[in-house]
Amino acid sequence: MGEVLFLLFIVICIGLIYIVHKYFGKYEFYFLGVIYTVISFLMSFKLINIFGLNINPSIIFSSGLLAILYYFIKRYDVKEYKKFSMLVLITNVVLYMFLLSNAFMIPSIYDKTSSLYQSLVLDNLVMFITYPIAMIVTLYLGGYCFKALKEEKEKKNIKIIATIVGLMFIDTFIFIYFSYAFLIRFDKAIIIAIENYFIKSIIMIIYVFIINKILSVKKVK
Repeated sequence: MGEVLFLLFIVICIGLIYIVHKYFGKYEFYFLGVIYTVISFLMSFKLINIFGLNINPSIIFSSGLLAILYYFIKRYDVKEYKKFSMLVLITNVVLYMFLLSNAFMIPSIYDKTSSLYQSLVLDNLVMFITYPIAMIVTLYLGGYCFKALKEEKEKKNIKIIATIVGLMFIDTFIFIYFSYAFLIRFDKAIIIAIENYFIKSIIMIIYVFIINKILSVKKVK
């Protein structure tokens, strides 16, 4: 069941990008970016077992954010993809402020949820710190690399795959490894990081090649 849901989320993630491309415009992509940022953030505290691997489900929609970034670079100018990256950053800040305010504001005697928020933040403090760092670094490097790839003509697919593999290594090393190294154990964390690196690289490669096909689809709007 877990595997089916995981694959369904992947289909939904790339499917929504297709729908927005075909029927809407760039402003709807900004809105989709906010949705993916929220979902990815909420999923980042979870670790699930699928196909015998320990996977952080946030990799589905964080890869979706990179896919939208790639779409913006391919379709629009530099200013637009930078605006998208800034929107993702601002959304993360708002989410963090919301979670912190709910966790540490003095609760009413009738409040039953503050302790849950506090536990979420304090028990996952390292993850709380590394997640936005990984997101910012990956979006920045992704923007730089995808922009450079836009001008490439020879062996473009190979270079795209190599770029994605490199980006996913940096992303999973910063977020997955360091988070679980402190939350669990260093030796277990390296295994979890490798598993997430492998799956996220595959997802991202699939997303990018589908985006290339989506860009050739005629828009309705």
